Amino acid sequence: MTPEAVNTAAAQADAAAVQTEKKLGGIKGFIKKYENLGYKAKKKITFIISRIFVYFVLIEMAYLFILPFIYIFSTSLMTSQDYMDPTVQYIPTTVNWDNFVKAFEALDYVKSFFNSMGTSLLSALFQTTACALIGYSLGRYKFKVRNVIFFLVVLVLLIPPQVMILASYGLWATLSLVNTWGPVVLPCVFGLGLRGALFVLIYMYFFQRIPDVMDDAARIDGAGPIRVFGQIMLPLVKSAIAIVFIFSFVWHWNDNYEAPTYMYIDGHQTLQPRLQNIQMYYSKYATSQGAMSELEKSLSEPMLFAGCLMVMLPVMIVYILGQKQLAAGIERIGVIE
Repeated sequence: MTPEAVNTAAAQADAAAVQTEKKLGGIKGFIKKYENLGYKAKKKITFIISRIFVYFVLIEMAYLFILPFIYIFSTSLMTSQDYMDPTVQYIPTTVNWDNFVKAFEALDYVKSFFNSMGTSLLSALFQTTACALIGYSLGRYKFKVRNVIFFLVVLVLLIPPQVMILASYGLWATLSLVNTWGPVVLPCVFGLGLRGALFVLIYMYFFQRIPDVMDDAARIDGAGPIRVFGQIMLPLVKSAIAIVFIFSFVWHWNDNYEAPTYMYIDGHQTLQPRLQNIQMYYSKYATSQGAMSELEKSLSEPMLFAGCLMVMLPVMIVYILGQKQLAAGIERIGVIE
């Protein structure tokens, strides 16, 4: 190296050292000022710093959860050219509402929505009522086979539905109820629907924490078991009712296993299994060949995301309407699953 280069490098190193000393001096000065502050000032500064950190973490977490929805929504408005263009990220050059029209037709939305809403709503109503009765009997009464029944409830919770699907299908086929709402709705009448055992345990948890003096006082006043259950106990577990109804509705709405197994004929299908028909619909109008290439599947993604958004919308509305009751119930019960 030439002497000039050596001198330049040394000067740069000295300048960097001076800058570092200034920064360290600023930090040391801030720490010294902080140490000389009073207790209230220190407490206020600590509170502000902790709040900034908490809000930063919450914003980051919210961004992680909201990002997929933003991606789905923005993609559903894109044309095929925008979707394949790497320079287009979240804002499409042209808003294409035709994706929703085609997805509506591909999903056969009116019939499929009616099937999804009917099975989900009826299942949630029946399951909320039946599981409340079972949870009340296990949580408030002591009888000989109570522990046996509780063990069976836990066992049903642990057994995956895939293990019993063949036997269940044979039963419903024998009763000529395949391709009807019966296989989905009827088990909920007896508390055996989707995740029914979990809902029984939730109710049992809530009922066990109600003081015994509540129903004792009602019995002294002449109330019978049905009146105690309906007028005294149920109003005290509104949070549990909200949790069970919302989760039952959402899980039945998003069910992509049992409902398609029992209702597989066109006109009887729910929205979830019909999402796969969107690519078939695109293939029908975009190409004359039966099979789709990978490029054609990629071009159908905006329409598929539009269909996903239409399927998600009712569930989002249910969550928005019941978020207060859901949050209050989860605070009391802790982690559900």
